[in-house]
Amino acid sequence: MDYKKKIKDVIDRFYIECVDEFKEAEIQIANDSKFRSMFRKKDYDGNIKTLREIKKRTHSVRFPTGDIQKGDTAAKELIKQTENCIRQLGKLCDAYVQLQTTLKRKSEGYKVSLAEYNEIYRRSQEQHVAANRELKELDILYTDYFDDEDYEVYEFLD
Repeated sequence: MDYKKKIKDVIDRFYIECVDEFKEAEIQIANDSKFRSMFRKKDYDGNIKTLREIKKRTHSVRFPTGDIQKGDTAAKELIKQTENCIRQLGKLCDAYVQLQTTLKRKSEGYKVSLAEYNEIYRRSQEQHVAANRELKELDILYTDYFDDEDYEVYEFLD
């Protein structure tokens, strides 16, 4: 297996096991927050556990070292951007854990001010925007790097 295939496999695994799992957790959290579920018991502990597992899985993503050909700056840039995404997704998970912890405390009767909640929510939204920005950049680099892999020469008919 050449180094390009290894890089592709690591990034694909990151998307499937981390980004997609986070999206599913985010949907679950959003569904818990809807008005229809107002009288249903929220699973804050389950959400926190899921987010922490995603963060742990995210930080376990590793690239093969020493396999990259010298001069392949595009591969190095792709790896660097993936590592940026890994860090940012970890920060996003932390922000969501803090938000879920605050909501859990509130549900248990602890005093949580609206200003405190709004600040935690604002930070989680900032992390979300930052993560989306990093993932968008990764998508661009990934597409550019691997686009030529399956390139076929077409002959045009005269």
